[in-house]
Amino acid sequence: MSHEAIVTVILASLVVIAFGLFWWVGSYSDRIFAKRFRTRFPEKSLSYTAGQLGELVQSDLRIKYVFPILFPLDFIVMLALAGSMGAASSHWINQLHPPAAWLGLVVPAVYLLSDLIEDCLLGWLLLRGDPQEAARSISMLKAITTIKLVSICAAIALTLIAFVGWLFRDNSLAV
Repeated sequence: MSHEAIVTVILASLVVIAFGLFWWVGSYSDRIFAKRFRTRFPEKSLSYTAGQLGELVQSDLRIKYVFPILFPLDFIVMLALAGSMGAASSHWINQLHPPAAWLGLVVPAVYLLSDLIEDCLLGWLLLRGDPQEAARSISMLKAITTIKLVSICAAIALTLIAFVGWLFRDNSLAV
């Protein structure tokens, strides 16, 4: 197997492991939330009300949401996703068109930064436990979540496109 093929197998494996970790943390979180809420709606949806967010920030789950779900579990997941997709897409883009390799790092970095800001704001709201503060912050939280959702979708698409481009470039399949 060529050096390039070995690097690709390692990078693709890291991306798959990161998504496995994402799935595991989501399943773990859903088990905790199923007792009281349908899901971790502030991170997964934009269709919730200030009243629902206020109920969450006053709930008995708020401390469990901050620790261990947001910090350290979600933090580890965001690092794994952004790191693996950034490394993989940047590497594959570099093989196809070196001047554009920076794109493979920037898109996952935007996801990482927006997810981190979202988690910090949500953690602050949960620790504070003030439904009025939550209501005042809902539009900012939803805007940050929108950026996170768009950037993670863009990072996934970029990683897949870069991989397919690498896969079908000349002599990349040489073993």
